[in-house]
Amino acid sequence: MTLVAVWLHVLGVVVWMGGVMYQAHVLLPMARRGDVAAFALAARRGRPVAWTALAIVVLTGFYNVTRLGPLDRVMQSGAALLLAGKFGLVLVLATLAGRRDFGEVTRLNRLVASGGDPTSALGAIAWLDRIALLLGVVIVYLGLAISRS
Repeated sequence: MTLVAVWLHVLGVVVWMGGVMYQAHVLLPMARRGDVAAFALAARRGRPVAWTALAIVVLTGFYNVTRLGPLDRVMQSGAALLLAGKFGLVLVLATLAGRRDFGEVTRLNRLVASGGDPTSALGAIAWLDRIALLLGVVIVYLGLAISRS
């Protein structure tokens, strides 16, 4: 069961970060060159996959924490501090992802439908994606550090 949980955890991270990376570095530049409707559609259609992956990461993460061992050993190894930092960053990441997907992508879809200027929504999405990817890299690092402590 532990191997399955770790595998699902890593798979969820790969799916989520891969999706954000693809949208940020392939689809978003295309949108800025004029194919905004295709990006808006892809971002909206990718939302269920991204949030499912993020939910799997969180749920398997909670399970994986129970596999670290006795609390006193976790506290002595320093993993508890790393774990607290990781949880905090995951909360920030989920908040940013929610703002992106349910705020800015929704606004972008409205602008595309009404013929408005999508520049500000695309810019906000780009910044949120960059911050989310950076946080994702830090969270992965912290996860590896926790597993080695």
